[in-house]
Amino acid sequence: MTTSLPPVDALGSAKATRSRYRHAEGSAARLRLLTDTGIALANERDSAAAMKAILAKALAFMSMHEGLLLYQQNDGLHVHAAQGTVPPIGACLPISGALHKVLQEDALPLIQHDLHSRLKIGRDKAVCLEILVPLRYHGKYVGILVLMSERQVSPPAADDLAVLQVLGTMCAAAYLAASKPASSTAAHGSAGKLKQLTSRELQVFALMPRGLTNAALAQELGIAAGTVKVHIERILHKLDLRDRTQAAVYAVDHGYGG
Repeated sequence: MTTSLPPVDALGSAKATRSRYRHAEGSAARLRLLTDTGIALANERDSAAAMKAILAKALAFMSMHEGLLLYQQNDGLHVHAAQGTVPPIGACLPISGALHKVLQEDALPLIQHDLHSRLKIGRDKAVCLEILVPLRYHGKYVGILVLMSERQVSPPAADDLAVLQVLGTMCAAAYLAASKPASSTAAHGSAGKLKQLTSRELQVFALMPRGLTNAALAQELGIAAGTVKVHIERILHKLDLRDRTQAAVYAVDHGYGG
């Protein structure tokens, strides 16, 4: 007994139907990731809990199991959320290698295959796929979303990568908003704090929104880079700020555009 094959046009139609289904399924997953991220940022009072939830959802979206949310501060990239055998929350990583590359101007997500990742801890550092997504908002790079898998998984499609970039923008905006100093004491308290700065400290403070390195600031002001570092440390202390990013936002909010 022979089995007749379906017509060629029927096979083509079935293939097209499967393709449309996979596309619709992917679109729904991408929308769900962004929706869940928005809900986490809106509902979680604890930013650490929100970052942990967002990282978990991004990993699930890509069928990956290890990752980090890193935010840039004075001395490097600090871990704000972690999953898997990676550096713990609070750890500081140097901005070098691939991490430095992703934080450069107009950088795109970096996809790396079959490597020994320095972002893993323990003996086995082998990673089949690593995705580094820059966290960027209004042209400012504030951190990196890291997604890793020890086993073989499909690399992100163009649409998936675009959604990860949008997620990165949302995380960057949330971080910068959280970095803004509390406004409960309003203008009087802010003005009083600024009066604590010396004239040289105020010059350094006014240039901080430009995101210049200590060396570039030193050249601009005609002083030593070490002196700039001391001024910045004093500025942060006097204004009760955590890092340079927060100081830059504070400067813009108070009319200093660099």
